[in-house]
Amino acid sequence: MTSRSPRNGYRFREVIERNATFLGPLVALILLVALFGTLAPSTFLSSGNITNVLSQVSVLAIMAAGLTFVLLLGQIDLSVASVAILSGIVSAALFSGQPLTLPIVGAIQAPGQQWLAILLALVVSVVMGLLSGQLTARYGIPSFIVTLGVLEMAQGLAFYWSGGKNIYKIAPISSTLGNSFLGPLPVIVLVAAVTLLIGHFVLTWTRFGRYVYMVGANPKAAELSGIAVRRITITVFVIASALSGLAGLVAVGRLGSAQASSGDDLLLPAIAAVVLGGTSLFGGIGSMKHTVIGLLLYGVLNNGLDQLDISIYLKPFARGAFLLLAIAFNIAAIRVASRARSRASTLSEQSTPAAPPPSQPVPVAVGHPTIPAPDPASAPVVSGREGEQ
Repeated sequence: MTSRSPRNGYRFREVIERNATFLGPLVALILLVALFGTLAPSTFLSSGNITNVLSQVSVLAIMAAGLTFVLLLGQIDLSVASVAILSGIVSAALFSGQPLTLPIVGAIQAPGQQWLAILLALVVSVVMGLLSGQLTARYGIPSFIVTLGVLEMAQGLAFYWSGGKNIYKIAPISSTLGNSFLGPLPVIVLVAAVTLLIGHFVLTWTRFGRYVYMVGANPKAAELSGIAVRRITITVFVIASALSGLAGLVAVGRLGSAQASSGDDLLLPAIAAVVLGGTSLFGGIGSMKHTVIGLLLYGVLNNGLDQLDISIYLKPFARGAFLLLAIAFNIAAIRVASRARSRASTLSEQSTPAAPPPSQPVPVAVGHPTIPAPDPASAPVVSGREGEQ
């Protein structure tokens, strides 16, 4: 009978601890699916409901992909939901023929030109991200304050350009992205999946992605290493706003109209989804894989609560309580992983053999060259009368 080696057991525990920030949310997701699958087996685990869960989190997924970059940098962006709303309003207003008036530029119109309307909507989103990045990176204003101001600006422009009314004439490309199917899967799910895959590739395989982790872990050390911290910060905010603009275009197609007040419930879920997956609010820890797990956690929790016969007023309480528990658990997991990495680093240093000390020459009188110590083995053998003389 063979027994497991203590060394193998230690290594297994070490692997678990070092990956606690990912394995913890994954185990929570499995337990949540098992719970709702047991409480509502006829509806929750059906293929139609699974597709519905994926569709429900798709708009959040596009926004969360951009927020993942921001949180990895140790920053926050509160404007993503408002930028998404503004993007949808701009595209729908231009396509329907409503003019967008600006103080200096004047009125902009693009009736029936869907690609121009979408391009201008994305340009507006990028400008918002550029503003947030510039104020945060170049002037040192906390991103919380900056993006709160950009949030108000985006909301104001959305209500001003829409006149506070819903716009029902939207670009066909938005309808295709939001409501059409490609085989059994909704196109909106495929758009979200492609966005997350591209984000994973950028963070994992590109130099820019490595710089994002380095700046998030220690911005001072990254700057001393020659990394353009300001440029990285500005680029990350632009990415987050551009993806929020894309999410707004998709959301308009899903809803069938552009509404200036439709994104009030998007900001906190998007941040919650990223944090639920194990991405640290303090920067440097997380990935797109973590964000995917967090999105599924949030989607399963929302959908599962809808399957149960509980009061509609208790659902926000349940979501908030679960979010607090998940954040506390994620912080504990980050600490466990950090201790495991520190312990592994210490053991690695202790196991490295120390270099032998250099041989020291024997000093002689001042003014004479240094003479190495004589080797006893090379001394001549003295014996008998020769030694007495």
